[in-house]
Amino acid sequence: MKDLTWINHPAMKNLDARKLAILIDLMNEADGKPTEKALPLLVKTNAKMKSQGLSFTPEETDLLVEILTKDMSAADKQKVEMLKKMIAKKK
Repeated sequence: MKDLTWINHPAMKNLDARKLAILIDLMNEADGKPTEKALPLLVKTNAKMKSQGLSFTPEETDLLVEILTKDMSAADKQKVEMLKKMIAKKK
């Protein structure tokens, strides 16, 4: 069963419903995949958001990374941070 407890984080109450739906889709698609296979899904999700005229604020991005990586190893967290920086450079 997927862990969706992150949805209950207090800061998620203010998140646009469209963004939340995209995040849930991402989590469902990434569930059970190793980090190497899940990271490209983040790029795909970013493109989907752009096509809908959406983007995460820096604060939302930081919060999401914190919540979604809480159980990751240090090496996997580093990979996510690297990808986050790569995406930020493309903006």
